[in-house]
Amino acid sequence: MAWLSKTTKRLLLEISFGTVLFDAVLAVLAVLFLPRFQYPVQPVLLGLLAGAAGAICMLVHMAVMTERALDSQDETYANKLTLAHSLLRKVVFLAALFFCWRVLKVDLLATVFGAMGMKAGAFLQPLVRRISGGDAGEGPVSGQQPSEEAISGKECPDGSDSGQ
Repeated sequence: MAWLSKTTKRLLLEISFGTVLFDAVLAVLAVLFLPRFQYPVQPVLLGLLAGAAGAICMLVHMAVMTERALDSQDETYANKLTLAHSLLRKVVFLAALFFCWRVLKVDLLATVFGAMGMKAGAFLQPLVRRISGGDAGEGPVSGQQPSEEAISGKECPDGSDSGQ
């Protein structure tokens, strides 16, 4: 069993690129504006870097666990697996956040903003796909869009007409 399907790998790359892009914009803004307020720039940049790295690690872990749950084809097992790993991911992230703040002396807020880059990466994913040459309307799994009949409700899943 491969860890991730080809489609999931591409999706991970696109979201990761969006995450890095978001954090790069924040880093440029930090370099431009923080010296005006006599705020140290280095801890902020390190925090953004640590947050981006954490976000990408969490993203990969979520993808692996989701595919593992889907491969199991057991709803009860999948629910327990995703719940347990979601809690584990949060505990590990908080421990890493505390470590970065106390030991590495990075800016705590910058690390949180860096990790929020995962959300921005998810929003930027369709744009990244369009720019990278993929079809922007392509679904993450099948690559096909539903027909207009299916969207409007005129076509039933069994192929019969709904009578509308």
